[in-house]
Amino acid sequence: MNITSTFSVAGRCSATGSLGAVVTSSSPAVGARCLSVRGQSGVILSQNVTDPRLASIGYSALEKGYDAEAAVRAMKNVTPYPDYRQLAVVDAKGGSSVFTGKKALGVHGEFCSTNVAAVGNLLSDPAIPEAMGRHFIEQESVSLPERLISSIEVGFEMGGEMDQEHSIALLVYTDELIPYVDLRVDYSEDPLSDLKKLWEIYGPQAEDYKIRAIEPARAPSYNVKGDE
Repeated sequence: MNITSTFSVAGRCSATGSLGAVVTSSSPAVGARCLSVRGQSGVILSQNVTDPRLASIGYSALEKGYDAEAAVRAMKNVTPYPDYRQLAVVDAKGGSSVFTGKKALGVHGEFCSTNVAAVGNLLSDPAIPEAMGRHFIEQESVSLPERLISSIEVGFEMGGEMDQEHSIALLVYTDELIPYVDLRVDYSEDPLSDLKKLWEIYGPQAEDYKIRAIEPARAPSYNVKGDE
């Protein structure tokens, strides 16, 4: 089990069906532990006292046709320590569900609505998850990666965690079974700024890297050595 003071946003784009999440924590390498996305299935967040194994239980429910609420219920039922868990799910149809156990760390909060779920613990303000979630809803015309970054920035601006954030991760899937965006800052004094810089570099190339995976013959060249 990993203890993480964390806040996060999971979301779905209703126009494209893309699924993704962004998560930040005071501990290192939050992206390795707390979020997962399966294209065409859903998004699962597991935090507070983290058990990454629970995601496979949630996806088993989603891939059998059950909704986000059922996936959260399945994860709660299988863990012997539900009081320590904080979970969130957005399914492929935009259904969402959240759960915070009785032993969640410090000040905590949760929010869910169609296409979005946001949760947090050890927060400076319990209203952070709802503010992030409502911001996500308001940014419907923005691309999913940018909506997620913008939404978690609201949490930072409201004070974020009680401890200083050090790591952040952004993961987005479109219609393929490979990630469209998978960016991580594993330890930094300013992880949000570093993620935004990474997105500025990677964002304009994201579609081209997708083409390289699926149709390499028509992928553009980046003029690197040996690339003809």
